[in-house]
Amino acid sequence: MGRNKKTVKFDTVKLSRLSLEEKLKIFSDYNELFHYELSKIPYSEIKIGKEIKLKAELVAKKYYKDKGYNVYQSKVNDGYRSLGALFYWLDHISKLTSNDIEMISKISSILNREEMKELAYAIKDKNGTPDLLLIKENKLSFVEVKYNYETIKPATIEFYIKYNQKWPISILRVFK
Repeated sequence: MGRNKKTVKFDTVKLSRLSLEEKLKIFSDYNELFHYELSKIPYSEIKIGKEIKLKAELVAKKYYKDKGYNVYQSKVNDGYRSLGALFYWLDHISKLTSNDIEMISKISSILNREEMKELAYAIKDKNGTPDLLLIKENKLSFVEVKYNYETIKPATIEFYIKYNQKWPISILRVFK
């Protein structure tokens, strides 16, 4: 149902040898690291009326377009993940929309081929990729969008840790 569950491989022998205190220490360290990294991600908020029934991503898309950004959602069809058709989803290249081709052209005017490949592989898996890719003044950035009651996932923090030095990542909270 829906997304595939991520399978995590781990050393069961090593983990079974840990004491209860050692396991709790690992969880404590993980939580501390998670919240520390989360606190480093730039954060902004917008408020909307309760009558607006759109997904948070669509609210954010309009918000950034109004600020002069080119905005692309994290989708394979008609979204920024279509970049993968150039590198690993080669059989999908004929399915690129005119919007996809325009976006790829815009990205290729900013990044060289090797940087585009790195970006394509960074966004290959949906899990962790931020909701929006923004382009303005020949600069790429990502935004994770959440309603005020939604939580940031560990995979998003992992994406931030891996790629924030290359492409700035921020969080936009949408409050009703």
